[in-house]
Amino acid sequence: MNEEYFDNDPNEDEDEEQDSSDSKIQFNVSISTDRDKFLRRTCPSCGRDFKTAIDPADLAWALSTQIRRMGLEIGAVPDDEIEAPQHQLLCPYCQHSSKASEMHTKETIEYLKRFVYRDYVVPMINKTFSDLEDSIGGGSRGGGFISVSVSFKHEPIPIPPRPIHGPEPADMQIVDFLCCGKQIKIADSWADVTECIYCRTRVALI
Repeated sequence: MNEEYFDNDPNEDEDEEQDSSDSKIQFNVSISTDRDKFLRRTCPSCGRDFKTAIDPADLAWALSTQIRRMGLEIGAVPDDEIEAPQHQLLCPYCQHSSKASEMHTKETIEYLKRFVYRDYVVPMINKTFSDLEDSIGGGSRGGGFISVSVSFKHEPIPIPPRPIHGPEPADMQIVDFLCCGKQIKIADSWADVTECIYCRTRVALI
């Protein structure tokens, strides 16, 4: 099983120019590809699978999307945060156009959700309640005839097992796009590719 590792920062070059005091969250995520280094995708319109060469930036966007969604649920990310643009892909079967991060398989999305929950959500919740416990402590406050005792005890949420992605079978046929020099994999029985899924140049299989 081939595995690719990437971090979740789609704007790494821009972030390096920012003040080093800015807080950044980075993860190393392992994604399974087939033996030709292709990642399986699913068209959200027709539901058919195809494959593209793995793109760390695209996977970083998908991971960032899951972090944003879960962060909104626990109040860790402002709901007015604006997402930066990302490139589009064209389905080789039905020509549906969508963001590359929205063309991952259900397995990949589920893996990313579990990864974010394990490595981001659980540690954040545990830290939040641990800080609250430290701030409250077991002290008491009194004045006059009234005395109030406040205590708080948090049991940390257990860290789930690390999720596994794959393995990925080495199926499908490779298609070379001469227009941009990129490749995809499509179903062996499919021969009706009319546009490059990357640059939308009209093409014909030969």
